[in-house]
Amino acid sequence: HLGDNHYNCPVVAYYPEVIGANMRCLKDCNFIHGYVGLHRRHDFPRKMCAILQKSFPDITPAQVRAAAKAAYAEYAAFLHRNRSKGDEMIAEARRRHMPIIVLSGRPYHLDPEINHGIDKLITALGAAVISEDVLSPKMRRFPTHVLNQWTYQARLYAAAKYICDKPDMNLVQLVSFGCGIDAITTDEVRRILEESGKIYTEVKIDEITNLGAVKIRLRSLFAALEK
Repeated sequence: HLGDNHYNCPVVAYYPEVIGANMRCLKDCNFIHGYVGLHRRHDFPRKMCAILQKSFPDITPAQVRAAAKAAYAEYAAFLHRNRSKGDEMIAEARRRHMPIIVLSGRPYHLDPEINHGIDKLITALGAAVISEDVLSPKMRRFPTHVLNQWTYQARLYAAAKYICDKPDMNLVQLVSFGCGIDAITTDEVRRILEESGKIYTEVKIDEITNLGAVKIRLRSLFAALEK
C-alpha cells in the first residue's frame, strides 16, 4: 500500500444507507447493500456469498468464488489497460514535445456533467492529459506531513511526488467543496509540488458555472511554464 492505511471515502461507502432510507421505491425491490472490502480478496467470496444467500438461497460458494475470480481478473486487466495507455500517451507527448498534465480527480469527476469538459479544454491548449492512476504505481511508499490513510489520496500524493523531477509534467487537482478530506489533500499536494519548484493548480468543481475562469487559470499555468 502507498499509505499508512487504505480507507475509502465514507460518504461514498454509506450511499446505500442514504438511498435505502430516502427512496421509497426501494421498499418494493430486493435492495442488496451489504458491506465488503474489495481489498480483502482472500475472504471476499465468503462474505459476498453470505450476503447473496440471504436473497438467493440456492447460490453456492463455488459460484461466488468463480465470479469473484473473474471479476478480480477483469479489474486487474482494466488497470493494466489504463496504465499502458497512459504510458503510451506520455511517450507520444514527449516525442511531440508536448506538456503533460496530470488531471487528478475523484472517480465521479469523470462525469462530463461534473467536470465540464476540463480534460478537453486542457488538450485544446496543447497538452496531453493523464490521470494519477497512471503514475501512482510507479512510486513506493514515502513519508507525508499528514496521516496518509485514504486510498485515493495515497495515489494522489504518489502522483504528485512522481512528477517532482519531471520537467514536462505538471498537476491540476480537481476538488469538491463538499469533501472535507480535500481540505487536507490540497495543502499536502501543494507542499509536495512547491517544495520541488512545481506550480500547484487547483480547480474547485463546485464553483464552475462556465469554463471562462478555468481557461484563465490554465492559460496562466501554461504561460508560467513557458518562462
